[in-house]
Amino acid sequence: MRGFGVFTTIALLIAGCGGGGGHGDPNPVQPTSTPAPAVTATPIPTVNLVLQLSSSVGVAAASFSVGYEAGRGSFSGSGAQAQCQLGSSDTLAVNDDDAGTLKVAILPADPTRAQNLALPTTLTCSFDETGGTVTTAGLRIGDKKIGVIDGNGVVVAGDSSRLDVR
Repeated sequence: MRGFGVFTTIALLIAGCGGGGGHGDPNPVQPTSTPAPAVTATPIPTVNLVLQLSSSVGVAAASFSVGYEAGRGSFSGSGAQAQCQLGSSDTLAVNDDDAGTLKVAILPADPTRAQNLALPTTLTCSFDETGGTVTTAGLRIGDKKIGVIDGNGVVVAGDSSRLDVR
């Protein structure tokens, strides 16, 4: 019977060793992994820039450019996908070159029903501020052009100073 006790003791010692090195430490240090912190993207601050459009004359079409400091960001979207909308139902086309200029063109929604734009109205565009704060006051309006209807019912170039964009 004595041999059985020795065999049991040896079997327990072998099982407790874990198969190599560190035979003297009954509580070996187990390697652990530390999870890496999750990387979260910092959201880009976006503001809505609202321009007021008005005129003292009937405007059959209008276009203008909106200059901005490209180092401060750009209009949300790119090119013709810039995120802008009119407060009226007129037709809007925009194009942001992502380098400091947004081009805007507006036509009547249905010229067979209303030959002129529905002014006053607003133009609201989303702007991604990646390099500082941007306000409507910091925008530069230029290249204004308007079309007006002459006495013969034809759209001709009008006095662009009659279109107020602010």
